[in-house]
Amino acid sequence: MNNNGNRLSANSVRWEPINFVFYLSFVKWPILIAAIVEWCLRIFSVGILDGLLFGARLDLLVWLIRIIAFIYLGYKIFKHYGEVPAMGAFAGVVSGTILGLASSCSRFVEGFKVWKIFNVITETTIMALVGCLVVFIVVYVWDLIPNFKKK
Repeated sequence: MNNNGNRLSANSVRWEPINFVFYLSFVKWPILIAAIVEWCLRIFSVGILDGLLFGARLDLLVWLIRIIAFIYLGYKIFKHYGEVPAMGAFAGVVSGTILGLASSCSRFVEGFKVWKIFNVITETTIMALVGCLVVFIVVYVWDLIPNFKKK
C-alpha cells in the first residue's frame, strides 16, 4: 500500500526566518521616543519634579506614554500594511520587549537593589505582553472603523 499521499516531505513545509531587522527598524522611532520621554520623567521626578510626580502619578503617566506609543505603532502598521494582526502582535512583542528593558534599566538610576534585577525580567515580560495585545487590538479594530480604511 502506498502511503505517499499522507506523508510530508522535507520540501512541502517552507519555514521563513523572522526578519528582526525589519521589525527593529519599524518600531525604532516610536519606542525610542517613548523610552527617552520615560527616562526624562524618571530623572526629573527624582530631583526637580519630586513634589509633582511620585509613585502612582509617575507610573500612570509612564503607562499612558507607553500605551500611546503602542497605539501609534498599531496605526503605523495598519496604514502601511493593512489589517495584519499577526504582524502587529509580533511588532508589539518586539517593541514591548525593548521598551520593557529600557524602563526596567532606568530604575537603576535611583540606585542598585536586588529586587531591581528581578524587575528586569518581569517588567520586560509584562511590557511585551501588553505591547502584543495593544498593537494586535489596534490593528484588528482599526479595520472596523469605516473612516480609517486603508487607501
